[in-house]
Amino acid sequence: MEIWLKTLIRNSFFQVGAGLFITMILGGFILQWLETGDISEGNNPFWWAIVTMTTVGYGDYSPETLEGRLFAVFIMFTGITLVSLLTASISSIFVAQKIREGKGLEKLNISDHIILCGWNSNADKLIDSIHQLNRNQRNLDIVLVNELTEEEITQLRSRFSQIKIHFVSGDFTQEETLQRAGVASADSVIIIPNNLNNDNNTHDEKTIFATLTIKSIDASIRVVAYLLDRENLTHIKRAEADEVVVSDDYSLNILASHIVDPGVPQLSSHLINATSDSRFLRKSIPSNFVGKKYGQLFDHYRDKNGALLIGLFYEDENLGIGSILSSDTSSLDSFIEQKLKEGGISLQEQSKVHVNVNPSVGYIIKEGEKALLIP
Repeated sequence: MEIWLKTLIRNSFFQVGAGLFITMILGGFILQWLETGDISEGNNPFWWAIVTMTTVGYGDYSPETLEGRLFAVFIMFTGITLVSLLTASISSIFVAQKIREGKGLEKLNISDHIILCGWNSNADKLIDSIHQLNRNQRNLDIVLVNELTEEEITQLRSRFSQIKIHFVSGDFTQEETLQRAGVASADSVIIIPNNLNNDNNTHDEKTIFATLTIKSIDASIRVVAYLLDRENLTHIKRAEADEVVVSDDYSLNILASHIVDPGVPQLSSHLINATSDSRFLRKSIPSNFVGKKYGQLFDHYRDKNGALLIGLFYEDENLGIGSILSSDTSSLDSFIEQKLKEGGISLQEQSKVHVNVNPSVGYIIKEGEKALLIP
């Protein structure tokens, strides 16, 4: 309480407002003492002080004595000064807030947004892909958490004018920075490495630490993490990342497919291209199809939408063996991991999204499953 009171007293807006109020009250009492007649009766002197100090000047009351008029001049100049200072204080509050927002220092008050932690040469392409994939759906708010300059953020906002881009400056591994980004009310968080010019493990360590911090705030927040080194996959899964993308996994497979299966990479690229009219789509399955056969749902999408149903998927909370082991790299953990690998058992948790591609026509659709379509 004492700290709050001291902070309030130091506030310039409070100081000017209090000075204006006290001057109005004292002005009313002094005028009542200096003048006689209607102006000094009841609350009239206080009314006169208010309209005079705010330069309204209705003229319904005015001092008649020399002393009263001299005091009126003093009140006028005092009022002009204090009201100007009050207006300036109010303006400075909004200007300071705008400056802090531009620098990414203000706490955001939004919800259902996407937070993008980190920045590198591919980040703008990622934003463009998110925009393309979302262009026919909800309004898109993206919060960038990095250490870009105001000029760079302004250029991004100009380039992606259809997206509401917000900015929070700071280290995305810090809880205070994430709280300013509104992480607790976010739809999802994407973590990418900063500037790909240092040691891979350093970047991956920040990604893992950020994931742990986010999950400690709210375990239900969806986190998609990008790793540079596959050796860190077990660690990011222990941090409970919902989905993980490892650098070059897809590019190496596509490169091999160009040699072994020509045509397949081109088809794959077309189906996942954000600007393609025939890219993969996911749809919620109508509730009346739960418990029915896959073949019936296939016919439904083909006949009603002209779409090709290629499979189903569902999401769950999966506990892997890695979650059971301790978080450090003890000799016991290493021994258990080695023995499991020798037995052909992977320590790495599987994705929380499970895909069932082209199940049999008699497959019974379960509650919670969604459809994968090619329109």
